[in-house]
Amino acid sequence: MGYATEDVSKAIDTSGPNSSIEELTGFISDAQMAKAVDVELSSETKPMPNVLFSNYSGDKKRKYLQYKFCGKKNHHISHNGKRCIGKDSEASSLPNPMIGFGVPTKSCATICRTLPHIVIGPPWFYYENVALTPKGVWNTISQCLYGVEPEFVDSEYFCATTRKRGYVHNLPIQNRFPILPLPPKTIHEALPLTRKWWPNWDTRTKLNCIRTTIVSAKLIERIRKELEGWEEPPIDVQKYVLYECRKYNLVWVGRNKLAPLEPNEMEMLLGFPENHTRGGGVSVTDRYNHLVTLFRLIQWHIISQF
Repeated sequence: MGYATEDVSKAIDTSGPNSSIEELTGFISDAQMAKAVDVELSSETKPMPNVLFSNYSGDKKRKYLQYKFCGKKNHHISHNGKRCIGKDSEASSLPNPMIGFGVPTKSCATICRTLPHIVIGPPWFYYENVALTPKGVWNTISQCLYGVEPEFVDSEYFCATTRKRGYVHNLPIQNRFPILPLPPKTIHEALPLTRKWWPNWDTRTKLNCIRTTIVSAKLIERIRKELEGWEEPPIDVQKYVLYECRKYNLVWVGRNKLAPLEPNEMEMLLGFPENHTRGGGVSVTDRYNHLVTLFRLIQWHIISQF
């Protein structure tokens, strides 16, 4: 499927040499999804409160930022100090809005597609991957699946989270309908108790793509201390807090207090019943990992056809 040797080696090292092809491709897919989220967050250099740099001169601060946030492969500092992404991704070719061949809650022109004769009708196939991939990957995927055109959809049109994915399938695209009950579309619809503590400078209405990365208690405490003593935090503090909130999907649960999503909240946001991933001695970490692979759109694509 055009995976880089480095990605394959890392997957083998992490999952073990006896892992199946499905496990290895799943690991690589999750890693690509995490990179895609990082790209979305990296349009600007990660903001940091000025207080954290009180011991740095201007030149040292610049070098610190360059090492901390831009010293990775395929990233560099531009003339204006912003983090720049390498030119090997296909972000610019993705549709906007990302509604694929049409979604039930979004009006759009009627779309017709022509499938190769060999894949019309059953047996059905369905391949899913992150939308943002290295250049040429989606062409390779399409060629391996009879030249079927990929469908790119962002989950923000279905629920309160964003998740940009691509799908190559031979399912019919006519007569689609939403699956009931409809999941909440915004953060406050999903988590109404957070509205009481939500500051007006946090303008988020959607959560970012759900990831397996769990925020540390140390970072939560650091953010709380940055917000202490301010009725209205300075702009640099606001930007820093919002960056971490978007990265880890933090929500407000008290005055100056943030918390990550609980597994049952993630289930609800994705439109699944409570305790959908609980049982059989499954740990909280395992539940988070399972939820990353769940997606309401798959149900909508498949169930609405049968």
